[in-house]
Amino acid sequence: MCLLLNAPVVRGQALCPVLDLTGPMRTEALMGHINALQDPTRARSPAELARPDAPGFALLDGTIPDFGYTKSKIWLRLCLRNQTDISDWRLYVHENFFQVFDVHLAHPDGTITTVVKLVPDSPFAARPIPDPEMIAPLNIQPNKTVTLLIGYRSGGASQMNFSLETRDSFTASAIKRTTKNSIFYGMMLLLIAVALFSLLVFRHMVFLAYSSYAAAALLFVMHGDGTAFQYLWPTLPGLNSNASVFTGGGLIVSGAAYARVFLQTRIRHPYIDKLLWGLIALTCTLIATLLVPNPQILKKLLIMLSLFSVLVFTASGLISYFSGHKEVRFYALAWFGAVLSSGLMNLRHVVGLEIPQEVVHDSIRVVMVLDAMMMGLAIADRYNQMRRGRQAALEDNLVATRQRLELNRRLADLQARLDLAAQLAKSRDRHIQNVVHDLRQPLHALRLTVMNLTAEGPTQDSTVPPQSVEAAFTYLETLIGEHLEPEPGNAFSATPPAPPPVGQDETLEPPGLQAILGAVTDMFQPDATAKGLGLRHVPSRIDMPVAQALVLTRIVSNLISNAIKYTDSGGVLIGTRRRGASIRIEVHDTGPGMTHAEFTHAVGRNVRLERSRRKTKGKGLGLAIAIDLAARNNMRIERLETRGTGTGLAIVIPA
Repeated sequence: MCLLLNAPVVRGQALCPVLDLTGPMRTEALMGHINALQDPTRARSPAELARPDAPGFALLDGTIPDFGYTKSKIWLRLCLRNQTDISDWRLYVHENFFQVFDVHLAHPDGTITTVVKLVPDSPFAARPIPDPEMIAPLNIQPNKTVTLLIGYRSGGASQMNFSLETRDSFTASAIKRTTKNSIFYGMMLLLIAVALFSLLVFRHMVFLAYSSYAAAALLFVMHGDGTAFQYLWPTLPGLNSNASVFTGGGLIVSGAAYARVFLQTRIRHPYIDKLLWGLIALTCTLIATLLVPNPQILKKLLIMLSLFSVLVFTASGLISYFSGHKEVRFYALAWFGAVLSSGLMNLRHVVGLEIPQEVVHDSIRVVMVLDAMMMGLAIADRYNQMRRGRQAALEDNLVATRQRLELNRRLADLQARLDLAAQLAKSRDRHIQNVVHDLRQPLHALRLTVMNLTAEGPTQDSTVPPQSVEAAFTYLETLIGEHLEPEPGNAFSATPPAPPPVGQDETLEPPGLQAILGAVTDMFQPDATAKGLGLRHVPSRIDMPVAQALVLTRIVSNLISNAIKYTDSGGVLIGTRRRGASIRIEVHDTGPGMTHAEFTHAVGRNVRLERSRRKTKGKGLGLAIAIDLAARNNMRIERLETRGTGTGLAIVIPA
């Protein structure tokens, strides 16, 4: 990294080989004629160093002077003989700023002319030639020999690329450089303006994040070019000395923020989101802790951190793409160029490879323009994907709307048929009263479900299984179709035939026991939820096909309906046990409970306990209907002894 220490040099008292000036010369042509030394004391004087026997000088062997990150003052010495008829020359240092920059000409008669003397608090106006980079005018008369002394101290890396130019060659180079910079600045400002306009139109944070990143990149390049010191803060050399810290840190922070917003890492990739937040925190911590005590080390660390950050941004885009988010493909591609540019910067400033500063800055310009174009394509592609997603969602919404209309139609039909059944129940036998009783509570629960399904906005209950709704409709339609259809000639005789019983098709096997219990649980779930109760079916391996599916459904429904009705807090639990050769379906609640005497009394028709009559409305039919249906279908209902409060009932199905 330090050519003075690692490259072959001529040590001891270094002679000053004379270089003939025949025209403009870049740094490579000057090598072999440059003597250099490091001055840790920063106290050596030009008069002392101009002497041929000045101690400490060594002849450099390399293409670009580089002494690593050092706080010493670096002195370079060249002996020049002007072999042209041109006296107006320029020392062109391809750097935007040095904290200390001295240029002196020592003449054969012993006089020393100070051309430039800039100190840490020198404003931009102190430069003899108002150029973004470090320029020193040299007056070297034809056929004269002079000793050129260059002293400098950098707040960052000490690498210095320079050349000797005539006034005309420098003017041509400056025009070319200014034109190139202006084109780049104009393109970047246009992209930032478009992003801010898009922010006003679309109101999306991705445009603010992108414009912040582009602005940080523009400031970083302007500082590297020296334009920022010339036009933005010409009277603040202290700020300019550390501007690379703020602009480089801003690039990392804004790049991480843009990655978070564009990739939606908080939702899609939580671990990547934490890593990006970590980059932001690490950058801010480094700046806060090292800016004052050791800015040189801080700049070196930020250069390395910038490469790591760009690699993280690239990897984040690739992970998001391969996770199925195709709209980020241009975003991922955009960072590959940034990896190359950041890699070149690390090779120059960290590894110490002799890469001209102009090459690094040109790579940044090209990458930033391509990067901006790709980022724009990424945003456009994302919105195109979002538009397609909205179109698909609209189509799905239309399908869902049709389904909801059909559900409402069927619900209205059920309500109309139930109203008819209620009228007929007044003049028909007890069988009709039982069926009407069995319809009321499931229909109420089904109405709650359909209302949730057809609601709009954030109250929509998207957790109700569609098969549960269909099972409830089938149960109610079957119950009405088998027991409540009007006689021929009635005004409602045109009602279509009822579908098969719950979960049963004419061509299929009867439904299983666990399927019936699950369907009934789902059917009453909205009713329990509306009352603030828990309702849970505990599935079991105990299963068998049930030929009398509708009968068993009616029995279980009555027991669950009563449990919900008479339970104020807690919940209801449905499960299955095997006792000997029989199967028991148990329904437990956390209500007030019943003694054996109360249960014996409550099984009568139209009988209600006194405490129940005061709390809830009802006709006292549920338990009587369930016991009657069980008895007529070779089953029975038993009261279970419970350890605490509540009631436990069991439907016993013999083998």
